[in-house]
Amino acid sequence: MSVTFHDGTNLLYRNYTSHRGWNNTALLGLNPGRSYDRLLIDDYNNEAKMKELFARPGAQNCYPGGPGASKLGDYVNSDSRDVIVIKGLHQWVEKPGTAGRRGGSNYQLHITFGLDGQLWHLYATYFGDSQKITFSSQCSVGEKVSHTDHEGFSKQGRKK
Repeated sequence: MSVTFHDGTNLLYRNYTSHRGWNNTALLGLNPGRSYDRLLIDDYNNEAKMKELFARPGAQNCYPGGPGASKLGDYVNSDSRDVIVIKGLHQWVEKPGTAGRRGGSNYQLHITFGLDGQLWHLYATYFGDSQKITFSSQCSVGEKVSHTDHEGFSKQGRKK
């Protein structure tokens, strides 16, 4: 599986992360003193759990680049391309209509991953009743941080 983890030194993404690793609590905006954040730090933002989550159908069926493009699973299972986890699970957003539920609220989170100098957000849901996190197949494009791809090739402009 070609899921790798940004350690703060990757040339394409180090400026975006201020030279911090993918699971750095300051980068993720997580407070180790808060129980929900502690759950992410201890149980989910580790390499083994991330690789397990990327292998599940939700993540495998995300289409970075939109319909008709390759699925994230095609990249994750490739020997020639790396999906680089730039930021682990972060950014708790309560899902509408779930506040005050008996089992607890549901929250949307996401991870940020890099593919060919482009940032992508892959969404996940924390289910309050089961206290589990599952990736959805929804992903959205983030900022373009480099015109250089993972192999070091730069996109050439057109001559006028």
